[in-house]
Amino acid sequence: MGISTVDLVSYRIFGKWVESRIWEYLELSHKLVQARIGVPLEVYISRAYFVSILASLPLGMGVYMLMQDYFNLLLGSYSFLIIPFLSFLFGYMFFSVFLAYPSITARLRGRKIDIVMPHTVALMHALSKGSSNIINFFEIIGNNKEIYGEVSAEVKGALIETKIFHKDLKTALKNMAEDTPSESFKNFIESLSTIITSGSDIVAFFLAKSEQYRVKALNENKAFMDTLGLLSEVYVICFVAGPLFIIVLLVVLGLVGGTKYFLLLMIVYIWIPGGSLLFLVLLDTLAEGAGSGFIKIKESSKEGENLLIQKGIMRMQIYGFFKHPLKKLVEVPEKVLYFSIPIALIFFILTTYGYYNLEYNEMIYKIDDYIIFAVLIALIPYSLFVEAHFRRINQISREFPEFLNRLVSLHESGLTLAASIKRLTTSKLGVLTSEINKINTDIELKGNFAEAFQDFGKRVNTVAVQRFVILIENAIRMTGNIKDTLAIAASDATTARALEEERMSSTKMNVVVIYISFFVFLYVAWSLVTGFFPQLPEVPIASLENIAGEGIAFSGIDKPLYVRLFFHASVFGFFSGLVAGQMGEGDARLGLKHGIIMTAIAYLLFAFIT
Repeated sequence: MGISTVDLVSYRIFGKWVESRIWEYLELSHKLVQARIGVPLEVYISRAYFVSILASLPLGMGVYMLMQDYFNLLLGSYSFLIIPFLSFLFGYMFFSVFLAYPSITARLRGRKIDIVMPHTVALMHALSKGSSNIINFFEIIGNNKEIYGEVSAEVKGALIETKIFHKDLKTALKNMAEDTPSESFKNFIESLSTIITSGSDIVAFFLAKSEQYRVKALNENKAFMDTLGLLSEVYVICFVAGPLFIIVLLVVLGLVGGTKYFLLLMIVYIWIPGGSLLFLVLLDTLAEGAGSGFIKIKESSKEGENLLIQKGIMRMQIYGFFKHPLKKLVEVPEKVLYFSIPIALIFFILTTYGYYNLEYNEMIYKIDDYIIFAVLIALIPYSLFVEAHFRRINQISREFPEFLNRLVSLHESGLTLAASIKRLTTSKLGVLTSEINKINTDIELKGNFAEAFQDFGKRVNTVAVQRFVILIENAIRMTGNIKDTLAIAASDATTARALEEERMSSTKMNVVVIYISFFVFLYVAWSLVTGFFPQLPEVPIASLENIAGEGIAFSGIDKPLYVRLFFHASVFGFFSGLVAGQMGEGDARLGLKHGIIMTAIAYLLFAFIT
């Protein structure tokens, strides 16, 4: 967040008053620092007051207008008096959200720091075997935010204090420990400061901490699996079973006591899709801080590189594109949307052009199916490339620890690193076999291990591989101890893979539960549409009163409307598919296949029964 025109206006209005009560918000000041929100405390609180007051009245009036009939039933002609209460309620809610936002952000940053701590400490352990300059370690971590996530942001504070403000390392570490939102990182930095001050064995310290965080990561992963299991049950109750029960209840009440269309519309078009999206955001905040997919490598042109070499590189890139035209789409699946979305829009416009002169309700019934077709046209190619994207990542992630473990074993047996890599060219390591051959060729031609591994990282640009490349590159430069560095890298990669496999195996049941709940929803919808609605007599309302008996008056039902509502509620199973992907495979994009399958099943079911 930055200071904007809204901040300037709000500070002019509320600034003096906020400053007179600033002592009430000292804890918020600390949370702003931990959340890395670059706004002064006085400005942030002034913004909270201004935006809350500005939004309160329109929201209060909007809710009153939407639910005016219900308020009239409760309060009669004085129902308008509830507007100030609603405005105050929404204003208070907005203000509370503003005050809670830094704490929530800080807590999320703390979790992301905890997740990458094992990898960060493993790097520092490897580098400490040849150097004890902590500032150099921090520079490497700070320059690789894609790999070390929020830890990079934390250490950059220490770098600024030591290099720009010329503070000593002990003071910088103390300030970093005070400002971090992670308790684990705080304890680590405080222990590191003590080790540096006392002059104890820093290599042994990093070794002990590396093992400690490895065990902690395994335990936290198990706790995370339990949390996901609980959340899957909450999702089914709140956004599948609960809405289904309420919809059925409202249908019956609509028959007996009058129309309930408004509540049905709210549940079908807001609660089900909106709640699922919010649930996705919640799950995403619990996911890993540093990504596990492909990352973009910053290309740096070498000094002395002439125009002829640059043209040669360009020709190689063009050749590579024509040789593997889909490679870039696999690495960045979102690029396929540049083609699929325009095609979907053109299809929708051409197929629905003749319906635009109809009345609104009739037009909606006509173009309904084409909206679904257009969405499928846009998302099916994207889903295929997403699956290819993560399939390649998973293959690399599965084979990479084995590659490192074999390399360590061969190197420890007495072979040189070059001889070990050459020996591995005959091994069967899946997608990495060709890359090992390229590494061997680079070493034979250039004789430079660091450059060979850098080129390997550019070709296989996943987070796990880049973590290894950064570690080995800096270890060669700073320590020269390749043997121990390879062992540390292998242990780190093996731990990361073990966590990933445990997570994937533990969350499969969550996906099954979501599928079962979706089919239950479809079964109830099918039963109502084919069994209940046809039994309702097609007679005038007055006759219905005589059939029902004294004391009960049926208000009638718009059957096509209710069928359409159930159809839309079933098609919105697409969002349940996204939740299944986020729960089961750690990324909502991997839930597209589930969402497409659920949408297609719902569409075919209603096409058959209607």
